[in-house]
Amino acid sequence: MDFLSTFITVLIVVVLAVPGYVLRKTKILPDGATGVLAGVLLYVSQPGLMASSFLNKEFDAAMLVNFGWVILFAVVLILLVYFVSKLIFFRCKDEASRRACVACSYLGNVGFMGIPVMQMLFPGNDDLVLYTAVYNIAFNAMTWTLGIYSVTGDKKSVNPLKIVLNPPTIATIIVLPLFFCNVPVPEQVVTPIQYLGNMTLPLSMIILGIRLADMHPLRLVNDPKTYLASAVKLVLSPLLCLGVLLAVNALVPIDRYVIVALYVIAAMPTASSVLNFAEMFGGDCDTAAATTLMSTLLCILTIPVLMLLLS
Repeated sequence: MDFLSTFITVLIVVVLAVPGYVLRKTKILPDGATGVLAGVLLYVSQPGLMASSFLNKEFDAAMLVNFGWVILFAVVLILLVYFVSKLIFFRCKDEASRRACVACSYLGNVGFMGIPVMQMLFPGNDDLVLYTAVYNIAFNAMTWTLGIYSVTGDKKSVNPLKIVLNPPTIATIIVLPLFFCNVPVPEQVVTPIQYLGNMTLPLSMIILGIRLADMHPLRLVNDPKTYLASAVKLVLSPLLCLGVLLAVNALVPIDRYVIVALYVIAAMPTASSVLNFAEMFGGDCDTAAATTLMSTLLCILTIPVLMLLLS
């Protein structure tokens, strides 16, 4: 893919954080604004994005094989990067910081950023959007189980019901029967859902801008672990993913779009859910916030470079 066009696409995404940064710095947005916006993001816009990804898309039974590959590789690749990152950070003496670094290394911004970025990089390709949405089903399950355990180290914090009882997954469960049965949904219904779903990317970036405004600049740049965790997430993770996919493809043919989708997903920066879990369960919020912000800024360069390999 062309470096410049991909660079501009990713830059546009990150620039969406500027309003949040400015509004927070000028005190127009009060303390606690992040929590309110995060609630809208989790309970309204992301479910809308997941639902609109399936509504009025044409389903063919042949797709089930590719959906199976996506879910299988989602679980396998997440576990692979999880164990690799544990080896990389095992020397870190601070347990909370180590756990945050591990979580930041393998939990990517798939739900808020993955689908919109896929739509921007590959306009008109419904297959890639569908594969990303299917990946989100497995990713949400892993996030609410392994993700929480990674941050807390406490199995009691993991609620298995959250695998299903989270807003994006519930929205997906509702629309999947319509998708599988090719039931046409009136545009009067689909359009407002799409509008709500389209808020996901700008809203998530505005929240990121607010968090950047609240963080001391030195905290963002003076911790080597932040750079290392960002490098694992942005470089090592997608390269491991591509290596595994190509190795399996040499033995069992995999649809090219499945490989592309999984590779692009693996290149996404750290998910804000790591910070959310750290705040909810008493983890290392500073490391989680710094790595989330740093990886999002650095992805302006890493994603365009990694996309060159798709050529």
